Amino acid sequence: MKNPIIKFIALSFVGAILVLFSAAESKAQFSKAVVVLKGTVTAEQTGKPHSVRVSVRSAGDTAMEINASRSNSESGYYLVVLKPGKKYWVHLESDNSVAKDILFEAPACDKTQQIVQDFTVTLIGLNNKPDLGDRK
Repeated sequence: MKNPIIKFIALSFVGAILVLFSAAESKAQFSKAVVVLKGTVTAEQTGKPHSVRVSVRSAGDTAMEINASRSNSESGYYLVVLKPGKKYWVHLESDNSVAKDILFEAPACDKTQQIVQDFTVTLIGLNNKPDLGDRK
């Protein structure tokens, strides 16, 4: 490019594109602080990753589901996003495991915080069914 005007226009165009991409990238961040609850779900009997539905409800109002996720069947990894400073019931459930409820209190924070919480579930049907009481 020998013409300085064309060179200036080309550089301005590239600069404008970079500004647009960086602006779009900054909007992807959370505008308010959140608590990212993440971890893995494994089977108690095998220690291997297990896929379950991870359902989150407010401790004060369990009728309404706030957030839900499914743990990955190969890695057991799950992730849910919560509001800070609140208590939640985390419900783990699958067709072949015993349902489990865990009370979780998200810490109060003024910036996004990640909490790693691993869970184990008890599988049903591996020659060791859980004791469900005396049924006659």
